[in-house]
This record gives sequence, C-alpha cells and structure tokens, in this order.
Amino acid sequence: MIKKFNFIYLIFFSYLFLTINAQANFQEKLINKYQTINTLHFDFIQKIGEDVEFGNCYIKYPLLMRCEYPKKKKIIITNGKKLAIVKKRYKKIYYYPLNKTPLFYILNKKNIINIILNYQPSIRQNIIEYELIDDSYNKITIFFNKDSLELSGWKTIDSYSNEVSFLLRNLEINISINNEIFNIPKEKDL
Repeated sequence: MIKKFNFIYLIFFSYLFLTINAQANFQEKLINKYQTINTLHFDFIQKIGEDVEFGNCYIKYPLLMRCEYPKKKKIIITNGKKLAIVKKRYKKIYYYPLNKTPLFYILNKKNIINIILNYQPSIRQNIIEYELIDDSYNKITIFFNKDSLELSGWKTIDSYSNEVSFLLRNLEINISINNEIFNIPKEKDL
C-alpha cells in the first residue's frame, strides 16, 4: 500500500514539475520573442456586438498606433499621450487620455511583458490568452498564437459595456514606419 501511494505521489510531482518547467520555458520564449518587436503592421477584424469592421493598423512601440477603418472613414490614432478618434465623414475628432484606455496596456511592450510574467495563461487549441483587470477596471484579454508566439489580437469591454474583439491578420513585424503617421490632425484640416 505504501509503495502504491509513493508511486502515485511520484507521478503527481513529476507531472507538476514538468508542467511548471514547460510553462517557464514557454514564458521565456514568448518574452524573448516580444522583446525583439519594435513595430507591427496588420489587417484586422473588429467585432462589437453584431457590428463587424475591417481595416489596417500600424503600431510602433511604445504607445504609438494608427488604425484606419476605410468603410466608416474613421481613424484611431495614439501619439503616446492621447487617443484620438478621427471621423472624417463628420469632420470631428474625439480625444481620450491614452492611459485610461485598455490600449495603454497593448501599446507598451513593458506592460505586455509584465502580463506574461505575472499572469497565468489560459491555453486552448492554438491560442494563448492572458487576462487582466487594470486599475481603471478595464478588462483586457490578450491573445497570442501558440505556435508562432505572435500577437493574435485582444478583447476588451468598451464604455458602453460591449465586448470588443480585435483579431489580427497578415501580421508584419519590424517594418519601417514613419512617425508622422501618428500625428493627430486638427479638425479644421479634415
């Protein structure tokens, strides 16, 4: 009976050790991969409720982003401090402090690396998910491809309590991006 108990005990702790070791190795690979990324360019599919939008984005770390929604004639630009939603059709610009939005975590490599280090991932099929709730109670889920370890998208809740999913396609890493595209225009220039 004691031998059987010891055997089960040994199997359990071997499994636990291998799982922890595999996770640490995976975590290290993901962090190493992400530390080498300076820019991203991709197409996206954004879903808010039943509304689906398509477009493309440029991200330059830290904190710079430009996403264009051609069908809606809308651009979202972050310049490191502000998030601006430019609605060309209506010649209006709406401003928000970037650090109060979920994008603040996504657009800063240090934040993403901290999430990878300090949060337990959920792994299902070929997606790795990290979920957190920030100081402003924004819920953010960040997705990585399990095989390539590349950013696959994110999910947040908007100010109207709608779930917003943002999925990346055709990802290009470390392409040259001119900083001028992150300049926020003035309404009079629309």
